[in-house]
Amino acid sequence: MTGVQTCALPICIRAFFSDLLTFRRIDEGLVRKSPTEFPAFTLTLAGDAKEQTLRTIVDHLVTKELDLRELYTTRSTFLTPSLGTVYAVPLGGGAWGPYEFAEDGPRAGLLSHVSLMSLTAHPGRSSATLRGKFVREVLLCQDIPDPPADVDFSIVANTGGELRTARERLREHVSNDACAGCHTLMDPIGLAFENFDAIGAYRTQENGADIDASGNLDGQSYDDAIGMGRALRDHESLGPCMTRNLYRYAVGRNPVPGERALLAFLDERFADSGYRWGSLIDALVQSDGFLAASGQREAEEAAQ
Repeated sequence: MTGVQTCALPICIRAFFSDLLTFRRIDEGLVRKSPTEFPAFTLTLAGDAKEQTLRTIVDHLVTKELDLRELYTTRSTFLTPSLGTVYAVPLGGGAWGPYEFAEDGPRAGLLSHVSLMSLTAHPGRSSATLRGKFVREVLLCQDIPDPPADVDFSIVANTGGELRTARERLREHVSNDACAGCHTLMDPIGLAFENFDAIGAYRTQENGADIDASGNLDGQSYDDAIGMGRALRDHESLGPCMTRNLYRYAVGRNPVPGERALLAFLDERFADSGYRWGSLIDALVQSDGFLAASGQREAEEAAQ
């Protein structure tokens, strides 16, 4: 029996999303920020940020049984006073509590969380490219080639020069044809999150210049991170990518060409259910293809 079949649903979800969102980097203390620029960011805060996201996911998918796609637009979450400092939210007490981001506020969805914004940023600055790459590869299952070995990143990294905003620096950087192709896929996504700095704190300016957070996701235009979340929610690849990610996690390997029909069946069931997580799990563990794949993996493990 695989972990998907034997563990309680909330535990399974926490384990799966921790793996998918690379939260092991937080667990291993690898997400660090400049202490002079971001003194509020500590390893304890990073752990709370991870827990915030996981609590939000479990509440959304298990407790409320809502559409998975709305994880990228929901304003419901959980906070502690320490997180409230970064979110600029005054909170009393010391325990976790439910919280609703304001309808007219700048935050909605997992991609506005401190956890994911800090994971997809550098120690001293935000990174539209890393954030766009994360959305493309992790949430939409689209491959982005590695940059050429001789690429000069000095323009992008120079936050104190004449090019004051990330948008200006990236525009100059992608004037190099070797960079333009991939950056065109990533940067319009990541720039939507430029209102969030390297630890996910909200800002309206960078180096005294107003931030332009507009962009486009495969034909869907938006003005800011809220709009980007809506575009992602409605993207045709979001549901199938989640199916593929869960299947890979469940059987311990990438799908093979012979499993396309199974994945198509799971995609259909998932969509028909209104993208309810429980329906996807049920369809997965009851499918002949999954049981056969699981048995094959167990046989291989037993032979080692």
